[in-house]
Amino acid sequence: MLRILAILFGLLLITESFVGCRRDLQIDEDPDAALLFSRDTIVFDTVFTTVGSTSRVFKVFNTSSKAVTIESIDLAGGATSPFRINVDGIASLSTGNILLRGGDSMFVFVDVTIDPNNQNAPLMHEDSIVFMTNGNRQRVILNAVGQDAYFHYYETSDCKEIWATDKPHVVFGWVVVQQCCKLTIPAGADVYMHHNAVIAADSCSTLEILGTQTSPVKIQGDRLEPELEDEPGQWGYIWLSSLSKDNIIDWAVIKNGTLGILSDSLGATANPTIRVSNTIIKNMSLAGIFGRTSHIEGDNLLITNCAQYCVAIAYGGQCKFRHCTFANYWNIDNRTSPALVLNNWYEASTGQFVRRDLTQADFLNCIIYGDKDNEIGLDSLTTGGEDFNYFFGNCLIKTDESTADVNHFNSFTQAAVNQNPDFIEGFHIGVNSAARDLGNSTTAIPIPFDLDNMNRLLDIGPDAGCFEYQP
Repeated sequence: MLRILAILFGLLLITESFVGCRRDLQIDEDPDAALLFSRDTIVFDTVFTTVGSTSRVFKVFNTSSKAVTIESIDLAGGATSPFRINVDGIASLSTGNILLRGGDSMFVFVDVTIDPNNQNAPLMHEDSIVFMTNGNRQRVILNAVGQDAYFHYYETSDCKEIWATDKPHVVFGWVVVQQCCKLTIPAGADVYMHHNAVIAADSCSTLEILGTQTSPVKIQGDRLEPELEDEPGQWGYIWLSSLSKDNIIDWAVIKNGTLGILSDSLGATANPTIRVSNTIIKNMSLAGIFGRTSHIEGDNLLITNCAQYCVAIAYGGQCKFRHCTFANYWNIDNRTSPALVLNNWYEASTGQFVRRDLTQADFLNCIIYGDKDNEIGLDSLTTGGEDFNYFFGNCLIKTDESTADVNHFNSFTQAAVNQNPDFIEGFHIGVNSAARDLGNSTTAIPIPFDLDNMNRLLDIGPDAGCFEYQP
């Protein structure tokens, strides 16, 4: 009994102590008392109508040694504002009577969703958050650029559809090119893909992405905040499904997805399933190009910064790449796969190993490099016969594989193994690059201009890779 009384007496003393501290708390009531903000303006880059932004955050500081009472925090635009605020974990258009102790701070979160404005040009939205402290009025400005767009929600394209270029396209879920039809995405089109979104060509159908050197087609995620500028994995992939045919991608920039191009099985004709040229693919959380028993041709490609492969040619098939740069320096986490992998088998659900011929895999005047000791993976399952055919001609490669077999590596490639590519900005090559004049002129004749539209046939020899050296 005495022990219980002692505990109760102790609790009473602690309670009195806290009450005493609360009573002794000094409040700064000076009309000149001002808050300090970590940012005085919150800016949202282009936000598509109906698509919300990520949250912005700023801190509110009380620099006084005394506590202050923030009488009110109001979103000036009220319920009609496209902005929303959350003050220290409480979402509200208006809040107040907040005690902020001396030297303390709190967080304010802001996001925005803009209603459709039926205008092709971007539209600026502005509002503010108003803080009242001891009658002292302060504001933090909110700015957002809203952009209307064509929205594609889980849709099948019309036959022979051509996308307009007067405003961007935003894809939710998927867009499928219906059987035996064609979808054309022309020069200057900007395509923004929502989380996990896919553009797919069905059997017998064709996808054409037809940019130009001055007006490339741009395909990327739909979050345009600066911190997401180079963030991989924001959307799904471009899928050229089994028996799609004559797909073309020319002069495009494809970035920040899971897998740039997934090409499935041989096409419905003898032509390549996909011809991709003059294109940059980067920042992929899986691979740049992934072919599964497919027929792929690629010229003048820059593929970089992929979590696994720049290019994977899996389950056999056929491919030819000329004047391409596959440069993998992924640094978000530990990459264990080579920049390029060639494979001619898979394990079926029955546990059996199924082999499919790799009839051709030619890499001519290319650079295949990265920060691993071996950037070429040769994964073959052979039972005799010519079923794993590959050839590197006049290429600069990084590998610890033997390159002595002249059936697979010509003498120019053998001499350039593990030599310095001297990459400079944007994977152009510098004056000391081993890729200079390494290429074969005959290979270069059908591709005389590089990704910068520089003529690669004007000096001693064409350079390997997608860029010609520029003094």
